[in-house]
Amino acid sequence: MKRPVLIVSTAIFLITHAANLQIPLYGTYAKIAGFGSGISAIAFSTYVAGLLPTLILFGGISDRIGRKTVILVSLLFACAATLVMIVQPNIYALFVTRVLQGIGVGFITGTGTAYLSNLMPQNAKKVAAYISLTTSLGFSSGALFTNAVLSYNSSLVPFSYWIVFILILGCIGLAIRIPEQATISTAMIRLPSFPAGVGWAGFAIALAWSLAGIVGVILPLQLVRSGLPNWSGLMLFIIVIAGVVFQPFARRLPAQRSLQLGCVLLVLGYLIFTYGAWLGSLGWVLVGVAIAGTACYGFTYLGGLAETVRLGGAQSARVTSGYFVCAYLGYGVPVMLIGFLAERFGILNTLVGFGIVLLVSNAVLFFIYQARKPEQSSI
Repeated sequence: MKRPVLIVSTAIFLITHAANLQIPLYGTYAKIAGFGSGISAIAFSTYVAGLLPTLILFGGISDRIGRKTVILVSLLFACAATLVMIVQPNIYALFVTRVLQGIGVGFITGTGTAYLSNLMPQNAKKVAAYISLTTSLGFSSGALFTNAVLSYNSSLVPFSYWIVFILILGCIGLAIRIPEQATISTAMIRLPSFPAGVGWAGFAIALAWSLAGIVGVILPLQLVRSGLPNWSGLMLFIIVIAGVVFQPFARRLPAQRSLQLGCVLLVLGYLIFTYGAWLGSLGWVLVGVAIAGTACYGFTYLGGLAETVRLGGAQSARVTSGYFVCAYLGYGVPVMLIGFLAERFGILNTLVGFGIVLLVSNAVLFFIYQARKPEQSSI
């Protein structure tokens, strides 16, 4: 059992790692093509255009055609996306790459979780730990890897592209050998499922990842103002690692307690982050996002995912897909709204307004989980 677990975990890491591999060169590709920074933001958001339809329409497809098959398909999409940028390193190809990356991540999130759940049916918390760790490290390390390579050799096709491309090919070779899991006769298109209790976990991760999205937009601007334009990859990695470091502690808590603690840390981190933005202090900004990161990628992420896996049962692929639909809607929609509102009311006023929404919403979640019996969500 250990070999399939390792291979599937590696696949999840590589697919999420590849999804952010090109981030340090977005601005360069846009500038060469004669565009401003706005086109880079559009290219970044194109990822969601591939991911959300895949999660919503095909989140449970592995129940019908087999989990191994879908894992291989997701690896092929990640491989193709990386190859496109190796062959055509420009802003136009980046749009195609982002859609392919979104499809690959959309397939692997629910299917990878379901595959591991079948291997460890009595240990939902361990499954959640594997998924949260591999995806957190994957998403955070892609940009960092390319940043590190570019610091030694500036190129439109850094060696990081080739290394990840070869590693994905190798993972495909390994994934071919993992055992297939039983399928069921069901519809090809199966929408995400939200059993009782999962909706609140989805709302919690949507709030947490909304802050992660806002940090992804505001932190690079703060770094540029501080004369550190090339540190975004490292700083974003640190934010995610803040959550990863606390995942072992989160694993020892009942899921509802982990979610409650995440509510508190998210609000505290946001208050400090906004205070730092108001002062123009990079130090306070980083302290705030690091505290919030313990919720975004630690307590809230792990607690919500553990609750989702436990409640998902035989429908784990569909239920997990629903959880990640909530997560990515939270990651994308508030950022677009804040960008629109900031132009009219100013960034600080908008951040304060969002903070009020965040405070009220997390207070509601905190008391909802406080009212539930511990055994309902402990694992």
